[in-house]
Amino acid sequence: MCDHRLYRRQMRYHVIKVITPKLKPAKQSHVDKIIALSYRLRDAHVIWQTAEKASLINNAYTTWKFCVLLHKVLRLGPKEVIRDSSDYFSLIQSSLIRWEKQNNLIYCCIAAYWKVLYGRIWFLCNYENFTNKLDCDLSHIDDYGENCRISLLSHIFAYQEHLNELLFTVLSALDVQNLNNSGDCRQTFFLAQALPSAVSDSDTLYGYAFLLVKNLRPQLSPDTSSDLCRRFCSLYTIVQEIFDQITFMQMNFGNLLDLPKFTTTLCLDMPKLTLQEPTAPSLMDC
Repeated sequence: MCDHRLYRRQMRYHVIKVITPKLKPAKQSHVDKIIALSYRLRDAHVIWQTAEKASLINNAYTTWKFCVLLHKVLRLGPKEVIRDSSDYFSLIQSSLIRWEKQNNLIYCCIAAYWKVLYGRIWFLCNYENFTNKLDCDLSHIDDYGENCRISLLSHIFAYQEHLNELLFTVLSALDVQNLNNSGDCRQTFFLAQALPSAVSDSDTLYGYAFLLVKNLRPQLSPDTSSDLCRRFCSLYTIVQEIFDQITFMQMNFGNLLDLPKFTTTLCLDMPKLTLQEPTAPSLMDC
């Protein structure tokens, strides 16, 4: 019990250090401590409760830092942080509405991030075969019936679309910042904190979407197959544009932004569309 209280105090200390309302990225050592403590506590409530007391809805810097932190904890922490975080859906929604109303690129980035985090928590609560990093044994997916796989694919599309919105919004904001703040990289590095986790999630989900569409295509009606193909191709086009922008950033910033690389599958394995009949495009095997 004493250890538990100590861990909670330590967690509060490190969370406060991470989400200070300053235009300065959090120290990785604090983030690492928070993730380690989440395994000791098996609890995310202290993270959320500490953030609630720190003007989470009112300060843009605090909110952005918390979103970045939460995404890392959701990816690298224990399963319990997913379920615990689902208790705060109303807080996510209220903060989302608050920032969505503001006509400002940074505020739009925050709103887009809240959509991603809400979608991530919801997805992992409903698809427990997926790990926190969105990995899944393919045999588990194969065990799903056709309707379940279609539902899974739809939810992957939905989460991927939120990720794409976040990535595009952040990249757009970075372009504006680079034009307006020549010589001042603080805002660039501050916003770019979202990119590593979002890029990794996007890359992983794209791979599952590709496999599901490819495997489902022969089993579906022409209309359903056509709809899935169109949505997948739209998704691919956006992801390809994001890939190009990320690649350009890597050329300019190198490893300074700690950006993961998309897998080569993302670029090379785009399924070709062929029209078997006017209303029934299908994905061809690569």
